[in-house]
Amino acid sequence: MMKYFIYYSATGNGDFIASKLKEVGYEIIKVETIKLMGKMSFFKMLKYGGDAMFNKKAKIKPIDLSIKDDDVVAIGSPIWNDRLSTPINAILSQFAFNKDSTKFVLYPAGDSAKKAIKQLAKQGFKNSPFVFTYPLKNEQRIKEVIDYLK
Repeated sequence: MMKYFIYYSATGNGDFIASKLKEVGYEIIKVETIKLMGKMSFFKMLKYGGDAMFNKKAKIKPIDLSIKDDDVVAIGSPIWNDRLSTPINAILSQFAFNKDSTKFVLYPAGDSAKKAIKQLAKQGFKNSPFVFTYPLKNEQRIKEVIDYLK
């Protein structure tokens, strides 16, 4: 049985979570976009937030992923305009994740991920996601994430 954390990070929050999960035995798979997004600016936030609002999928680099039925899968996504990020939308459309066992860690910059949670439920995912606001500013909560993923 393998444990996977598949995630996207533009600001380092997902990278922080990934580094801590690697310490407890997770295989880390970082989703990378073909076109680098670069440093976030006001206009980029508008553009990418708008793309997320319409459930667009970013063009991502190929990922070699072969998940078995007994593998543990966690997916991490920043929240853009209260929705999943476009790179994670792409991953969810490319792979058939187990809707009953896949877990999500969402890391919004604000306090909300309500629409992202509804997105996941609408796609049939059963587990309520762990919402980890500002991971880099709340590092002490990482144990809660690890416990949630057990």
